[in-house]
Amino acid sequence: MLTRLRIQDLLLVHQAEIECAPGLNVLTGETGAGKSILLRGLALALGRRADGDWIRRGAPLTRIETTFRPSPRALRRARSLGLAADEGELCIVREVRREGGGRCFVNGTRLPLAALQRLGDELVEIHGQREEERFRRADSQRDLLDLFGGHGELRRDLRAAHRARALALARLNAHRERIVRLARDEEWLRYQVEEIGRIAPEPGEEERLRDRVLALRSIGRRAEWIALAEEWLVGRRGAVVAALEELDHRLAGLGLREDEWAGLRDEMQEVLQRARALARSVREARREADAGHAELPELEARLTALDQLARKHKRALPEVLALHGEMQASLEELARGREIEERLLGEERERAAELARLAATLTAARAKAAAELTEAVHVELDGLRMSGCRLQVVFTPFADDAGEPHGPAGSERVSFEVETNPGEGFRALGRVASGGEMARLALALRVVLGERGHALLAVFDEIDAGLGGLAARAVATRLAQVAAHQQVLLVTHLPLIAAAARRHFAVEKRSHAGAALVGVRALEGDERVAEIARMLAGDGRDAQARQHAAALLESGFSIARRRRI
Repeated sequence: MLTRLRIQDLLLVHQAEIECAPGLNVLTGETGAGKSILLRGLALALGRRADGDWIRRGAPLTRIETTFRPSPRALRRARSLGLAADEGELCIVREVRREGGGRCFVNGTRLPLAALQRLGDELVEIHGQREEERFRRADSQRDLLDLFGGHGELRRDLRAAHRARALALARLNAHRERIVRLARDEEWLRYQVEEIGRIAPEPGEEERLRDRVLALRSIGRRAEWIALAEEWLVGRRGAVVAALEELDHRLAGLGLREDEWAGLRDEMQEVLQRARALARSVREARREADAGHAELPELEARLTALDQLARKHKRALPEVLALHGEMQASLEELARGREIEERLLGEERERAAELARLAATLTAARAKAAAELTEAVHVELDGLRMSGCRLQVVFTPFADDAGEPHGPAGSERVSFEVETNPGEGFRALGRVASGGEMARLALALRVVLGERGHALLAVFDEIDAGLGGLAARAVATRLAQVAAHQQVLLVTHLPLIAAAARRHFAVEKRSHAGAALVGVRALEGDERVAEIARMLAGDGRDAQARQHAAALLESGFSIARRRRI
């Protein structure tokens, strides 16, 4: 629901603000007073096309502010756009600059114009001479028919089936294309798999090899020291171990008492044991060096082969291993290509059959809804004194660029055609010339839809053009019906409709500093009686007109109470 609209520097409006009520809200005033400027401002706030020439002379920009209490659906749309709407209120600000460009904000967050338009479509339905583009579009007419028929769940199932079938078809086509590529590259793949398999790198092998090669090269550099140590410890150049053994042997032959030279003999034994242990360690080091010397060329050759493999494929060995697995999987896929294709083809056919079933169900439901909708609209048009106007729903087969007979919205394109006078023939709804006729058609459709629909505000412009008498009363009654479950804002010249409103705004043009300015004010009590009297007789002070106006207000409020406006 729209709670507030504030307009700054739009055409002849310097500052204007209205606070709307639930139910029916009307704008009245003399012809040319600027009533439609307010509706144009609302349309701008919802993302409609802007023109720098609409900015009031002398002002750099126009600024429109609106506040809405949105429906749950509109709140979901707002949150999907990343907007904060936790308080259940949407404050929309639109600025348009004279030199071009502008800005849009919702709850303080800047929003692209296209996103604002999508959000605006959830908030307001605008029907009038300048704002019928959405109502005239075939997709909007299709959505209206589906809304009337209650096809929402079926439409959702159909969209899901269309996505599932499209995904299955994409998988099938991707597999077929892949098999063609794999068949073309099969010989190369087998060679690469064989080569990598022949070298057979292992995870972490390269690092282990490098560490081992470094260690073996280090042992090789120690070989000279090992040879010299062996020469001095057990060889001919000193034979330290042999000398120590001879000294120990002669010490034992001295025949010393047990307590004589006890410490010296212990030290002698300790040194001898350490020398023997040292000799064993040196011999072990020599054996390791000999083994490493024999192992090193083999390890270096293996490391070279791994390096060459990585350079050839221009990736690290772990990635080469992964590539090997992918190539093997590709060859296996190629071998099982036909089997996989049959499975994917079966899945695609199942999805296509489900899509066709749902599309046929929706087609039948639409045909039934179309008959019921046109019959109900004709009843309303007769009541609106448009008995010569007839509506028909036309179905044409759907086919996309690829020739597919089922789209995400069904197997047919839906369009509304109208015959405004008997014998003229039916024409597309978008070619209806009169804005008033279009607005009354929209009203008839709105009445037929009843509580169905998601926008909480319906805006009508020129709906009462050329009406009077019974036709005006019929329009007023139907507006009250719509306003029973949906907020309505409209420009009217008919006192009967103005009298039925919950809130009444008067739009006036006045001169200020030599320039024309448009202002708006809410009417209550005697002011409202005077305005309706003006609409009746052209003079708000005319006693008879005021008496008639008061009676209309009483009648209008009784309608409002009866319709729960």
